[in-house]
Amino acid sequence: MNKKILLVALSSVALVACNSVSNVSSDKMNLQENCNLSHDIVGGWAQIDVTPDVLQAAKYAVKAIPGDHHLGKIYNVKQQVVAGVNYSITFSIENGDYYSAIIFRSLQNTYHVKDIKQVPSITSNCDSYK
Repeated sequence: MNKKILLVALSSVALVACNSVSNVSSDKMNLQENCNLSHDIVGGWAQIDVTPDVLQAAKYAVKAIPGDHHLGKIYNVKQQVVAGVNYSITFSIENGDYYSAIIFRSLQNTYHVKDIKQVPSITSNCDSYK
């Protein structure tokens, strides 16, 4: 009788432990899915690498910040393909301030800063880019 109770108790502990590991793995997978958007929706935002066009868009956004500033590091880039491309870029400038900007690149390769704002810190779980 004691062996049966011990067996049931150990089985219960094993099931709870397996369930906890499953939840952690699931959380990690969800975190990675937010960074790996290979299943993008057409016309939606997609995580991308820094390209020469992204670098140009980020430099254009820095010009919209009052004062004479230089681009520091690019931390996060997303794009949305429309009649042109919208870039959502999180970056720093030389003094360590962080900004988030939406920049539109037209089909004629002209840039327009649609929105730019200073953010208190970088909150990205994705890889950073230099």
